Amino acid sequence: MPDTKRPGRNIPRQTVTEGKERFPCMSSVTVRTAAGFDEKLVAELVALHKKAIPTHMQYDKSGQYFAEALRDERNLNIVMRGQDGTVIGHLLGIPQSRVFEELRRWDPDMQDDSERLYLDTIQILPEQRHRNLSIYLIRKLCEEAEKRNIFKLSMHARTTTGWSRYQFRIFSGVRFLRRIENWYGFGEPFDYLESTTTLKTTACRAPGRKPQGKRITSG
Repeated sequence: MPDTKRPGRNIPRQTVTEGKERFPCMSSVTVRTAAGFDEKLVAELVALHKKAIPTHMQYDKSGQYFAEALRDERNLNIVMRGQDGTVIGHLLGIPQSRVFEELRRWDPDMQDDSERLYLDTIQILPEQRHRNLSIYLIRKLCEEAEKRNIFKLSMHARTTTGWSRYQFRIFSGVRFLRRIENWYGFGEPFDYLESTTTLKTTACRAPGRKPQGKRITSG
């Protein structure tokens, strides 16, 4: 995960929309892949970040960080908007070969892997987490990664929120490799996990009330 100090129930069922595909959900949301740098989107991601991530885990220069993340076409930025167009979720994937050296400060066993996508940040508005919308961000990212011939993922997943355990419910072939007791100086343990981009069939059903992480690396 990039250094936080640097830039860089009886409700009518509607749909989640991904392009032309529609999936059952409790209310209408749209999931898209961001197409490069957009100043307005940067501001929206910063606003989301302040609400979705605990203060001690936030990037000091979140605006610059998200701007760089959007500018780099090797990254995958998956953005979710609510029915009113507000950004309510974001998932950032970065090629592991680009971040492994930086991450070694906190996880010395990180390896260079040009065929693996590192799930760096996931953030969803707190009031939306009970709907378990993270599965749609993850599904979209997996689809886009496969279009780039990337079929392997990795992440440092927060344990105190149940986010690490949740990965075993949605991914096929997910593996626990190690636990970092004080990941990034946050004072919390995170698990390093690896997986394929294949999701379990049950993970593609309508969301229920399952644990919802704030970030894959920090929530």
